[in-house]
Amino acid sequence: MIVDKVRSLGMALLLSGLVGCVSSPRHYSQIATDLAPREGVSVSMLQGRGFDLLAIEHLAAGPGATVFIEGDGRPWQIGGRHVSPDPTPGSPLLLPQMLAWPGTALYLGRPCYFGLGPEQQCKPELWSFSRYSPEVVGAMREAADAWLMGLPDIDELTLVGHSGGGVLALLVAEELTAVEHIRVVALSTPVSLQRWTALHGYQPLGGSVDPARRDGWRQGIERHFFFGALDRNVPAAHFVPVAEAIPGSRVTVEEGVGHLCCEPEVWRPRQQ
Repeated sequence: MIVDKVRSLGMALLLSGLVGCVSSPRHYSQIATDLAPREGVSVSMLQGRGFDLLAIEHLAAGPGATVFIEGDGRPWQIGGRHVSPDPTPGSPLLLPQMLAWPGTALYLGRPCYFGLGPEQQCKPELWSFSRYSPEVVGAMREAADAWLMGLPDIDELTLVGHSGGGVLALLVAEELTAVEHIRVVALSTPVSLQRWTALHGYQPLGGSVDPARRDGWRQGIERHFFFGALDRNVPAAHFVPVAEAIPGSRVTVEEGVGHLCCEPEVWRPRQQ
């Protein structure tokens, strides 16, 4: 298993050639320009609950599609006392995975990320305390459903989310209507928000939906959880029991990796 420092460096080098400087967040127009030369990749916007969401896609033959949802990015400024004016991640982890994906795939942004608005709806609560709120989940669900409605041959969907993106993948999957066969891959995901905030001494995410407190999970969804054995942000010992209690869950702990768990060869089904 490649150690996290080597993995992180590889991601950074790849991203530097795709979306520019990895230390600065890239917004919609910059990403569109950077990815324009890539054949088969399109950058656009999807709408949900009045928000414009970044949508990077490429299409391929086959009945399945994969939606990638990035982690939380930068909801707080350094020090954690002030909400960041721009939550856009400086070094997105899942974007290179999506661009290298062999099948139909969508990289779906969150409301108010990547410089998109509308500004009057983009309140700091949406990427801080309410980052997993019904409003955010509803916007992403509407956008994902709209995308899938344009692809009538797709009848299987995998939602992949890293860290807080895994929380959103779990919650969005509960509300999707365009497909019935759904699989969720949650990577390094704090499936109990209460446990995660208490562990780090953070303020409770009062406006968010906590997966650990959700009742009545949707039937028939496969929920795969992957944790890094060396992860200090989302320690496996604290969150594996919570993940195992969720219906349809399959839990894996990867040795030798931390919060950057995991690359597609770890979580992708062998038949893909």
